[in-house]
Amino acid sequence: MKKIIFNSFVLLSIIFIVSCSSKKSYDTPEDLVNANADFMNQEDFDGVMSTIHPQSPSYEMTEKLVKKIFEVYDLNYTIEKIKVLEQNDKEAKVEFIQITTKLKGPDFKNNKTTGVHTLKMDGDSWKIFSTEVQDLEFL
Repeated sequence: MKKIIFNSFVLLSIIFIVSCSSKKSYDTPEDLVNANADFMNQEDFDGVMSTIHPQSPSYEMTEKLVKKIFEVYDLNYTIEKIKVLEQNDKEAKVEFIQITTKLKGPDFKNNKTTGVHTLKMDGDSWKIFSTEVQDLEFL
């Protein structure tokens, strides 16, 4: 009986460690912005959504948009610039420049987007709460 309890404890410990280690955490605003672009390049839906704050007013719209993009296009995302404009323990403003180019899919205008992400902490991880596009230049 002790062996069964011990084996059950070991199994539960392994499941706990695996589930905790699979949780994605972004310690710096720069880590978060780069991870978001990397997940978009990999077409990793769960990864992308792990970078979006669950309380974001555009969370559901982002889910739908990302799914549609992945269905229709194969795009490449390159972060050209990341600059933390302001940051405290709970919120950060991050300026970014992102180049988006089409690899496959229907008509798409390659572009250079300049904007500011508002990031908020979600537990111990930065997440994108909102994004303001300041400039969109077609390439």
